[in-house]
Amino acid sequence: MAPPPVDPANYPIDTDRYATADLTWLDELDALTVHAGAPHQRMGTRGIDERDWLRADEHREAELALRRQLVVDAPGEVYAAIDGSAAAAEEAAELVHRWLRTARPDLLDGWYAAEALGLAPLAHAGVAVQEDLCVMQPRDGSWVLAAALLCFPTYWRLADKLGLAQEHVHGPVPHYATDLAERVSRFFDRLGPDRIVSRRNWGFSAHPLLFMPELGALERPAGYEPGAVWLRSERQTLRRLPVSGGVLFTIRGAAGARRRAALAALAAELLAAIDGWTPELVESRGGRTGWVPEVTPSWRIAHRHG
Repeated sequence: MAPPPVDPANYPIDTDRYATADLTWLDELDALTVHAGAPHQRMGTRGIDERDWLRADEHREAELALRRQLVVDAPGEVYAAIDGSAAAAEEAAELVHRWLRTARPDLLDGWYAAEALGLAPLAHAGVAVQEDLCVMQPRDGSWVLAAALLCFPTYWRLADKLGLAQEHVHGPVPHYATDLAERVSRFFDRLGPDRIVSRRNWGFSAHPLLFMPELGALERPAGYEPGAVWLRSERQTLRRLPVSGGVLFTIRGAAGARRRAALAALAAELLAAIDGWTPELVESRGGRTGWVPEVTPSWRIAHRHG
């Protein structure tokens, strides 16, 4: 019998700290990421330097503690691997460890803190950094999700996606299969071991939570107003695992400030992008619970002027 779903409400974050945090990552919501028209039309990747592969910020201590808590409380919810993935998962873990040793030795305390938990290598690496770690492997002409440590998902459960080809992993994303699946597979095929790429996505949520495996799992907060919606964003990176031939896909979830404050300057661009979404895309981003803001003329005028 499958264990009951883990309640996201048991894993809150300090909303005051996130609402007033240094939001330098908002600068990455540029024309490549936020554009008029449907976001499924482009991958939006850019090359990055080795030192900028993984990141740490002021929330690091609290987020690593939350990740350790999740892997202890609900190991089957946040970590899983299919048969035949051990070598690639170990290679991915060693890649993270080597990066910490060479690029950011000041962050090795997170690695040492995880040692007492006795985790599998990929799980160990995934609670030592703020990124979730997903290993993709080529299989039968496609790329499958072979292993992952997933503590901060945006509306998906690892158990539902493990072992699936990437076009099915992204199955709930409207238009993905027709517009992006083949392009992403070709990109994985051609990604060289000397290149790291990143991309960023974005959406909205009424809850500033990081562990959010299911859309609508929580009711909207009492007194919720569309103007209090939170920006939820993921910085994702891709890099080849040169020995096993897999690809390590990292996901760094972030809960941004309420739109009325730090996001005022971005409001016009975000609104223009929402105008280009299809009804199916709005639904997948939270429309069914009313979390995607309705773009009314009065709302647009008010927020374009901050």
